[in-house]
Amino acid sequence: MLLGAAVLLSAGTPVRLSAQDSQFGVRGLGTPGRFETARARSTGGAFGPFDALSPLTEASLGDLQQLAATAMGGTSYRDADVAGGTASLRATRFPVMGLAGPVFGRLVLSGGFTTYLDRTWDVTRRDSLLLRGTMRPYVDELSSDGGVTDLRFAAALRVSARFALGAAVHVLSGSTRETAGRTFDDTTYHAIRQNDETRYDGLGISGSLLVDPLPALRLSLFARSDNRLRARLGDVVTAETNLPNTFGAGLRWAPSPSVRLAGTVGRRTWADAGAGAFNTVSWSAGLEVDAGFAPFRVGARGGQLPFGAGPTAPTEVGFAAGTGRAFARGRALVDVGLEHLRRTGAGLSERVWTFLLGFSVRP
Repeated sequence: MLLGAAVLLSAGTPVRLSAQDSQFGVRGLGTPGRFETARARSTGGAFGPFDALSPLTEASLGDLQQLAATAMGGTSYRDADVAGGTASLRATRFPVMGLAGPVFGRLVLSGGFTTYLDRTWDVTRRDSLLLRGTMRPYVDELSSDGGVTDLRFAAALRVSARFALGAAVHVLSGSTRETAGRTFDDTTYHAIRQNDETRYDGLGISGSLLVDPLPALRLSLFARSDNRLRARLGDVVTAETNLPNTFGAGLRWAPSPSVRLAGTVGRRTWADAGAGAFNTVSWSAGLEVDAGFAPFRVGARGGQLPFGAGPTAPTEVGFAAGTGRAFARGRALVDVGLEHLRRTGAGLSERVWTFLLGFSVRP
């Protein structure tokens, strides 16, 4: 019932949005997360396949020579334009946490979680209907609070100085508290309200490899397959939605020991999720320069979003920049970044500024 309410509400004209992630995730499964640490996101995501602590690929874990832990948080300030109105929103997320380290020789194991889908929004719509010969105005409100988390167990092996491979199992789980309500301006009509808690589960597998064809050049290839997202109300399965396959590649070039450039491209088959879903292609390009005690990072990204109301996929483009600092003789690292995104599609648009803060510890 709440899913039907979501479709009806998002098809109308929202007059208020609050405490939510992207409005482009309201009609579909949600807003996909980014499998990147603060360091990688500060380069537009370009260094994601080569960052050992980013949960995008597994083979990069092979570069770890000691135990390491990481966590990241981000606060987003969002201006959403819809139907001639503008809403200013703020949200704080902690999308990445992980632990990794070598166990037997060149074998590295890792465990952690990241946000797979964010399903948090609050949308309000005003309309009216004919009751007893009179038009009665009312307000519909639909809210969802929660999401789906990706719990990853990964392993990587450094086969040689120029080749590494890795694989992972992904356990998807999460829940949302959903509320749908209708309130009439005429208080002689009773307000209608329904509350539900939906639980989600799914599974996935992934694999990746790193190849150094030249001393200054590194190639990353990665793939992932997720089966389906199952939704439950109590003990009843209410929906099963196909999840995408992911294919991607990245290239990193280090013309000098202190300068690194990278580019990444990826494709996800979100169209398998059903009506209103689209396959997506994303790209990113970035630069990292070691400038003494604080590196400089910058990058850009673009591509499509998987869910939207129009005949084509919404698009996004953005840029990011950041830096970092090591403490305690390199055993503690702090990364900060600033990311800006612009998303458009089907009469909707939004601009997002996100402050990124990451911590890594290598005892």
